[in-house]
Order: sequence, then C-alpha cells, then structure tokens
Amino acid sequence: MALTRLMLCVVVAILVLAPRLDLAARVGPLDDGTHIAKPNNGGRQGKANLASDPSEDERSSLSFLYKYMPASDRKMLSYSFLLNQTRLALKARADNDWAREVPWDVFQNYVLPYANLDEPREDWRSEFYARFAPMVSGTTSILDAAVALNYQIWTSGGWNITFKAQQTPDIMSPSQVIEAGYASCTGLAIFLVNACRSVGIPSRVAGIAEWVGNGGNHNWVEVWQGGVWSFTDPLGFPHRPWNTTWFFPDPVRQALPGSYPHGVYGASFKRTGREFPLAWRDEYESVVPGYDVTTYYIEAAAA
Repeated sequence: MALTRLMLCVVVAILVLAPRLDLAARVGPLDDGTHIAKPNNGGRQGKANLASDPSEDERSSLSFLYKYMPASDRKMLSYSFLLNQTRLALKARADNDWAREVPWDVFQNYVLPYANLDEPREDWRSEFYARFAPMVSGTTSILDAAVALNYQIWTSGGWNITFKAQQTPDIMSPSQVIEAGYASCTGLAIFLVNACRSVGIPSRVAGIAEWVGNGGNHNWVEVWQGGVWSFTDPLGFPHRPWNTTWFFPDPVRQALPGSYPHGVYGASFKRTGREFPLAWRDEYESVVPGYDVTTYYIEAAAA
C-alpha cells in the first residue's frame, strides 16, 4: 500500500511539473508532394529547432502566440511547431528594411500568427519563405512587396491557381489550394495573407458575411503600411492599384457599422472583444477575433 501511494505521488509530481507549452502533436511533411507540412502525431519535423534556447524576441513571440491561440490549437500544435513559426517570422523581419520598421505589436498580430480564420493548421511558412522571399528582395516598401507577391505567387513552382466559387470551407488551407489548383475568395485570401506574412509583410483577411441588399459574402486581403490598411483582391495583375476592387465603392458603401452580418471586419489573432463572422457557418458563428472596420470603408467610398 505504501509503495502504491509513493508511485501515485511520483506520477502526480510529473504531471504538475511537466512543461505546459510542450504540446503533444508534432509537425510532419505531407505525402502529396505539396511540401506544405501540417500538424500530426507522427512527424519528426522541427526537433532540430529546439537545439538552442529561445532568444528574448522568440520568447516574447511564443508568449503572444500561446496567450491568444484558440483552445483547440493548444491541444493540437506542438512547441516545436510554434518555435519554428516564430524563428521563421523573425528571420523574415530581418531580411528587409521595410520589414524591420514594422512596429512590434503589428508584427506580432499580423506577421507572426500561423492562422487566419478556422482553416486547417499547417506549416506553410517554411515552404512559403523559401519560395517567396526572393520575389521581394529588391522591393523598397511593404505595398510594393505585396504587389509583387500577388502577381507572382499564383503560378510559382508550376502552380496555376485560379478562382472557383463555393469552395469554402472545403478548400481553405495553402496545401488544399495547391492540391486543388483553385479556391473561392476565402481560400485565395488566406493564401495571399500567408504569402505576405512569410516574408514579413503585415496582412490580414477582411470581409463581410452578407452584402446588404443582394446577399452573398466576400473575403479579401488588407496590408498594413505606415499605420494605414490598404485592400486588394488576390490574383492581382501587374502593378494593380491598391483600393480598387469590384466591391469598392459599391456595394461596400452600403455596409452597416456595428452589424455582425452586414459589417466589414478585419481578422485578428489577438482578442478584440468582437468576432470575425464566418459566412460558411450557421448564424456566421465564430471564435475568430476581429475588428469592425466598416466605417473606414464607408468613409473611403464617400471620398
């Protein structure tokens, strides 16, 4: 009996002292040739990333991710996955002057995060950084770099990614988009935002769950530069101007500030006290944080 009690105490002590951040899942490569890795229990990728202790910036970034990540991600994503994401994001931040000048809080909320909405979680950053960093190496501003990406990424590596309606939520993550060769607005927006983040560009998904009057929904991309968010749609042609899309000035000028279904929202990783409506869910249910940016679009459309 005494031995049993002793063993029980040892087990309890192990559970209490175990690191809370070292989650069970690991990241491993897909077998479909897309080279986008996604969380699973059997992979070995990322173990080498634990060879050195995290730097101060890495610890700050890991704390941010762990503080604001959804509860479901805490059960699924590993410490090595988060550390790999952090180190690649910081590497991209160091590559270009315009990336280094991004304020730290903007970097953490709009470059560092590994996810946008409720898409499947994947290690897109490793492949995207290797593929897309050379595309922006000669650019002189955040917006110029984002334009270069939006023109080139859709046919990179033999891809020919196109738009196809009614694909959400079946095709949302980068590997799903690459495998299918198409996505609707949400999957394309996530793809472009992730491409931007992989090279240090602050960006987010923006959208509306239901247009006023004619229904329907749309998601697009916003990019931050100098304290201002500019917007565009994916699949950009060369030198496509910012803030010129099919929905601007109409129908976005009819959006309703404060309305959950009829307002325009920008997605956030950090909690905001509001949610980003997910148009593919019943009642647009969501646990994704968001900002109501409707007034900005209405005022811009009226200018």
